[in-house]
Amino acid sequence: MSASIRWSISDRLGADRFATDKATHLKLADPAICRTCALKPCIAVCPAEVYHWEQDRLRINYENCLELGACRIACHAIGARALVWDFPAGGRGVRYRYG
Repeated sequence: MSASIRWSISDRLGADRFATDKATHLKLADPAICRTCALKPCIAVCPAEVYHWEQDRLRINYENCLELGACRIACHAIGARALVWDFPAGGRGVRYRYG
């Protein structure tokens, strides 16, 4: 594939396999804390666009999580410390096809 072609998030996520669980591994200690967070770093650092604001609340699409942990680090280092992050249950989560 040519270096000049840009892949969308959906295309890039499609290169990996996901075995999602019915229960999320990404939670908020208190959703109200996110509303007070000025920087919202979880949104900025997540390459899979798992986090986004919808109707004055943080929406988490855990099914797309690449399990990097950058969101947890950013939230706790420069955010409001609201994110509770854990790995998915055994055998669940992302399975990388390449690399």
